[in-house]
Amino acid sequence: MTVSAAGARRVAVMLQAAAAAGIGWQLTQQAGWHWPAALAAGAVAVLGGLAVGIALAFAMTQHGTGVLRQQWPPPAPSTLASSRQPLPLAEAMRCFALEYIAVFRMFNWLQPFFSHRRYAAPANSLAADQTPAVLLVHGYACNHAVWLDLQPALAAAGYRCEAIDMEPVLGDIDDYADALLQHIEQITARTGNAPLLVCHSMGGLVARAALAKGAHGVCAGIVTLGTPHHGCALARFGAGRNAWQMRCGGPWLTTLAAAESPALRARMVSIFSWHDSISGPPCTSWLDGARHIALTGIGHVSLLRDRRAVTAVVEALATLRNKAS
Repeated sequence: MTVSAAGARRVAVMLQAAAAAGIGWQLTQQAGWHWPAALAAGAVAVLGGLAVGIALAFAMTQHGTGVLRQQWPPPAPSTLASSRQPLPLAEAMRCFALEYIAVFRMFNWLQPFFSHRRYAAPANSLAADQTPAVLLVHGYACNHAVWLDLQPALAAAGYRCEAIDMEPVLGDIDDYADALLQHIEQITARTGNAPLLVCHSMGGLVARAALAKGAHGVCAGIVTLGTPHHGCALARFGAGRNAWQMRCGGPWLTTLAAAESPALRARMVSIFSWHDSISGPPCTSWLDGARHIALTGIGHVSLLRDRRAVTAVVEALATLRNKAS
């Protein structure tokens, strides 16, 4: 039996609730606490554990923990890399706090319980008829609910949005690419126009693999958001074939890069944050031949809702539309 991303997230929420209750029960039995205070302490302990996990992810990603120096991604040009500066303490704390909120909301609320919510309709039906559809491609162990914060901005810009759920959760990226190609072909046949792709995290690798397999004209362009194009330091801790494929310096990424042409790369825009909490080491989102938009002070999940990132996605789509026309 295959467990969906929403199902896995619901199990995770139940385990967190059970852990909080278990800690509370121990406090009532061992320390004589009253149940309300004990349950509150259990909840604080679980939430504190999440904070520790996010802090470790930031630290390991920024330092490329476990990645050999020869496996680090190539540096970005100096004109781009100059924007990578350590954050002042206040900004770093704000970045962490916003990422904590985004992670909790995404994985404990939206994905497990709101995957049924419909996307917003385009604000202008005429513009929507004249605008390519946007196909949204989520990242590792997620589902289409990750786009619920960003999609309304795309609808406001006139884009009709669809999404794909890539299953099984811990499957092969090449299999995801085949499914994505089929979805792209269906949209093209239905609308008469090849869609634009907006991809978060691993979704960008799925899109690249799909285009490497299909014809160059299969889509109108790709916007990647926090995609680890050269691999991810934390992938070695992940489960599944897809996590193995995202390891820095791995054979799958090397083979993918060799299969791409300069023309294909020219139709990609990579939006990323120098202070990403998952996609790292730094510069892993740099992809030779693509256009890049570098942001600062934004965590990995926060890229899906931060105003600057959302604006960058809308602007990148407009650039790709103009280039295709």
